[in-house]
Amino acid sequence: MRVEPADDTAGREPDRGNGGEKSHRPGRLLAVFKAVVLLALAAISAYGMLNQGLYTEGLWLPVAAGSLALLLVTILVRGYYADVPQAVWVMVALLAALVGIKGLSMAWTISQTETVHEILRSSMYLAVFVAGLAALASARQVGPLVDVAILMVAAVAGYGLLQKINPVQYPIDSLDDVRIDSTLEYVNTTAAILGMGVALVLARMTTIRNALLRGLYAAVTLAFLVTLYLTVSRGGIGSLMVGMIALLILTEKRLQLLVNLFLLSLPGAWLLWRIQSLEGFMQTGVSDEQRIVLGTAFRDDLIAALVVAFVLQAAYAFLASRYELRPVGRRVLGALAVAVVVLIVGAGVFTAVNAYGGVGPAYEALVDNPYQTEDLGQRLTSLDMGFREDYWRVGWEAWKEHPLTGTGAGTFKYTWLENRPVSQGVQQVHNLYLEQGTETGVFAYLALVGFVVALVGYSARAAWRARGESRLLLAGLTSALVIYLVSSLLEWHWYLPGSTLFFFFLAGITARFACMENWTVHETTESPADERPQP
Repeated sequence: MRVEPADDTAGREPDRGNGGEKSHRPGRLLAVFKAVVLLALAAISAYGMLNQGLYTEGLWLPVAAGSLALLLVTILVRGYYADVPQAVWVMVALLAALVGIKGLSMAWTISQTETVHEILRSSMYLAVFVAGLAALASARQVGPLVDVAILMVAAVAGYGLLQKINPVQYPIDSLDDVRIDSTLEYVNTTAAILGMGVALVLARMTTIRNALLRGLYAAVTLAFLVTLYLTVSRGGIGSLMVGMIALLILTEKRLQLLVNLFLLSLPGAWLLWRIQSLEGFMQTGVSDEQRIVLGTAFRDDLIAALVVAFVLQAAYAFLASRYELRPVGRRVLGALAVAVVVLIVGAGVFTAVNAYGGVGPAYEALVDNPYQTEDLGQRLTSLDMGFREDYWRVGWEAWKEHPLTGTGAGTFKYTWLENRPVSQGVQQVHNLYLEQGTETGVFAYLALVGFVVALVGYSARAAWRARGESRLLLAGLTSALVIYLVSSLLEWHWYLPGSTLFFFFLAGITARFACMENWTVHETTESPADERPQP
């Protein structure tokens, strides 16, 4: 099948992408086809996020077949990949090499069934990334696509909040029945997705000028943060912190980002204090009747906090659009914002130490086993890695035995059964990068790391060089990718296709958008003094 580009470029100045190469606008039919592909990829990502994370083969195998079929169709369409630059093809080559090495591992794998599943799963991710790369035909599409991604995360957050508001009608499937797992049905993956949503919505909110829309996005951001806290995922929260550092580095409007976070911290701190006062809300062994009562109280407090977040952000946007802040005022405000952040962190540390009765008891809680507590909120004060240290030790030893080939793609669970030091069962290493080494050897590891470095490095470089809305969107997208990749140091998101399809959907958009850094992206709404230089 071939879609001939319509001759609608006559008389137009050709756009120029990276390196000054001419990039003619796609024909109308081709542009429509690309838009359909984008919608299909978004639908696949949303379906995966909302349908049990596509964890079982019966759920993700049809999606893999559909994704590969979609990729085949795009290959047959003339001109579909014509504008993809060489730098991005390097990422495709590295990801394809990873899939190819997994395929070669069929020759030495200790489980052909698991290896075939992993080849298909990885091929599905490759298909979504490659098809998404060329589907983005205009920089104007990026803002709405980020909105679509935020809506996906909002659905996950909304269901997670319902699990705490009405735990009987929306039961929690996590092992302790306290930490929310939402539609992905795994606490730590849910936390990573929520962290990605926070980065996206903060960046998107900064590009919007309308006070009411900014207030709405502020309420959504607070909802994401509260839901993330209720997962009690230390890895998810830590990954978000790394992502926020990346966002602060990449964005031009650091002061505005700090102000937005400060405005969110006011209702957020109050809501956190209210949650702490709900005895039994984060504890195991609580009756359904008591959970319903606690859920109702939490719902009322949550609504109040969201309304306050909306009002504070809307008021700030309204005032900032009418009053110009001079450079001296910006510096003072920036210093105050930093001082407030330091004060909040210091107050949090002091409160935690005081709650445990001193530095000594607090340190013991910090290194204690987080599973030995009925109050799941106390998990956040522990740095103990639990069984992960055993998983990593077994995986590392197996990699040293087979440094070039590994044991075969998707086979760590057999390595663990053979060498485990405890009776705990596990399917994956809980470290994406180590898993590639122990299962498919050093070349697969290098291919994955090379892809990650190329993707993040290229996107971050483009964000640093871009200006205006382009820089904000690129900074938010890059930070969201960083959150997933950092969280993958501790987790097995790769084997929950719902989350990883979302990652590769965003990765394709980000890599392609990074090539459009010289394209013009117009602001869409009125801004609260956003166009003025920020610290």
